[in-house]
Amino acid sequence: MAAVNRSYRDFTVVTDVAGYRSSLADVGAVGIGRDYNLVPVQCATGVFHPKIGLFAAQDGEIRATVGSGNLSFGGWGYNNEVLEVLRPGRDSACFSGLADLIEAIQREARPGGFLDCLRAPDLHNYVSLARRSSLVPGSGTGRLLHTMAGTLSSQIAGLVEELGGAEELTVVSPFFSAHHGIAALAEAVGCDNLRVVVPPRAPSVFDFAAASASGLQVRPVSCDEFNDSRPLHSKLFDIGCRQGRLIISGSANATVQALGRANVEAVVARIHDRAPMFGWISANALRCQTTGEEAPQEEERASLAIDYDGGVIRGRVMGGGVTAGTWTVSIAWGVRREAGPDVVIDEDGYFAFKPPSSFDPMRVGSSVQLILLREAAELRGWLILRGFIDAMNRRGPIARSLGRMIAGIETLNDLTAIMEYVSREPQAFIDAAQRTGGGRSDREQTAGLKVIRPFAAGDAFEISHDGARGSGVVSNGDELIDALVRMLATAAAQENDDSGDDEEEDDLSPQEGSDKRKHGGGKEPKSGGQTQRVKPQIMEMAFNRLFQELVRVPAGPARAPGLFLVFDMIAKIAPRSSLGEELVPRLLTKWLQTATGSRPLDVDPTGLDECVAATVSRLVIGDPGKARAMHEFLQAWTGGEVPEEFEVFCEPQAGKLNEEALAPGTTQSQWSEAWSAILATRTPWNRMNDLRKSLAEKNGPYEPPSGATTNELATISRFSAREGRLDRIVWMESKAGDKPGCPRCGFRFPGLSQSRFKRNRIATCDNFHCGRVVVDVSL
Repeated sequence: MAAVNRSYRDFTVVTDVAGYRSSLADVGAVGIGRDYNLVPVQCATGVFHPKIGLFAAQDGEIRATVGSGNLSFGGWGYNNEVLEVLRPGRDSACFSGLADLIEAIQREARPGGFLDCLRAPDLHNYVSLARRSSLVPGSGTGRLLHTMAGTLSSQIAGLVEELGGAEELTVVSPFFSAHHGIAALAEAVGCDNLRVVVPPRAPSVFDFAAASASGLQVRPVSCDEFNDSRPLHSKLFDIGCRQGRLIISGSANATVQALGRANVEAVVARIHDRAPMFGWISANALRCQTTGEEAPQEEERASLAIDYDGGVIRGRVMGGGVTAGTWTVSIAWGVRREAGPDVVIDEDGYFAFKPPSSFDPMRVGSSVQLILLREAAELRGWLILRGFIDAMNRRGPIARSLGRMIAGIETLNDLTAIMEYVSREPQAFIDAAQRTGGGRSDREQTAGLKVIRPFAAGDAFEISHDGARGSGVVSNGDELIDALVRMLATAAAQENDDSGDDEEEDDLSPQEGSDKRKHGGGKEPKSGGQTQRVKPQIMEMAFNRLFQELVRVPAGPARAPGLFLVFDMIAKIAPRSSLGEELVPRLLTKWLQTATGSRPLDVDPTGLDECVAATVSRLVIGDPGKARAMHEFLQAWTGGEVPEEFEVFCEPQAGKLNEEALAPGTTQSQWSEAWSAILATRTPWNRMNDLRKSLAEKNGPYEPPSGATTNELATISRFSAREGRLDRIVWMESKAGDKPGCPRCGFRFPGLSQSRFKRNRIATCDNFHCGRVVVDVSL
């Protein structure tokens, strides 16, 4: 699966219970239930055994595979396997049969159906792909045969009859049902010239002696294709006919169950000219070394099929044994295991329970197994995150990057992809911030849809055994982004520091990858401290687009959720740019400008206050010369002199989330020194506000404002002594725009006066009928 991991949108695996059970022992399986859907089914009469794949490229190109190999390291690696690759046109007739098969699986894979399962898989898209491919003109001779349409032996016999009857039959198979499978096929096609391949290694050896004793004459043969040291797992029938040669390969062994209708099997039959393809030669019947692999059979041991949906785990026991009653629950992932509540399995094998509140599937970086224990018995199953899978199907590869970032195991490519996605869809992130209150649970919206837990979609206890959903809240389709916003708001900085900086985890071997995956953690840094970082252009573009989208929200409390989100992204993502040390201060300064006038008043403003306090202090730690400017911002933020309670309660504290994210490792004394330096400065607003308070009393002592002209100083002196007209000074209490003027008469200051007013907060109105001294006491 790693070969397509970077690109696929929808990945569904339907497997039999035996294969599902074997996957539970695969320590390298980290994407089950997160990156792809795994649906175990139990065939009512035998084994669900087809090995087919259907692939669709983004440009519409389609391919399919039908073969002998399981979706395992053996099937796609070290076994001797055979694989048919189907392409539209040449193999359009095969795609027609494939559509029929997938349609039959869709129809029968349901609770209580011929292919019994927990929840019916949605395979409609695959049926549509196969149907569309079947309509491409072509003259290929291939046909896809499957047992959902009848026994394979009868379908093969029909093709043989069209070719004038069989003259010879050569069988390649790892399993035989003694000799009965070959006997049944020989009788169906009317052939007594029989050969069986004897490879160097195979799970079993055909019993030539027993076949001979029953009157069946079979000769041992071999050929180059099936003569290597790999264990034989290929299944192939070479039938020489009077009018051509029929080559059949796929999942079907030469067994009674496979060639009959007990199992679900799929094979491709192709008509070739009469020339032999494989060059069969006589072989020693005793040359084969057996590997001990067992023939496919119905799984007698029980496993669990499990869904996580609506905040509830629900599942069903698949396989044999008495399981009704009370079981102890454990939830396991990686090397971690967490105890859950006891659960009761009913007589039909169903159960449902709410996991412990400490278990958050979004923050788990690997597949999760549910383990039920009762005395010496143990039942296991993979936890399928329904909402996560739905999000993967909707959003494609970016969803997996988001999911890995939420879990803290993202790679450099993931982080780059996410920031590029932010650049394209900034509104999606601002909307998520509005829904989740910027990731702060106490600020989630109270009107409309409220996502309490990731992927909440109603009560899973209301879902019936046939998979129909009861009434409940409808998913808003953006759970992954919502969860990312929450993660950024709550994850400690060290949990993600290096996870996006090193080599691609996809390039590691399965064992290396599983060893490096840790709950909430990243990977080991490269030797020598050399790390990779996201290109600064990508970071800058993403944040610029976020700010552009954020300022569309009117300044005020409604902007606060977006401010929380952007703050968290600056603190925890921007440092991973190759120019992070330069980028972070610039972004923080821009964040303060965007936050102006948006202090929440209708709810407790402490959360945003703390972000502001940490930001101004971080900027001063990096540049002490900014202390006065940061004090000016705090005065504007709080609406005047910084209140004493603000000074006390919002003083940055080393080790807290905001502070550790903005300046990891900074000591408390450094934070306190920066905070004190900010509050100790006197700002231009302080001086003008002090002047206003001093002039409120006649002849009160005051400090003459710097930058005032002689005439302005004289006007202030006369006002203090209450001489002359007392309306000669105008106090500007509201912030002026880019072109300030006299608030009394509305006359705009000329260029030089504007500059002086902005610099010194004092100027004289040039209107001949006004001439007042304007003093700026606005914030």
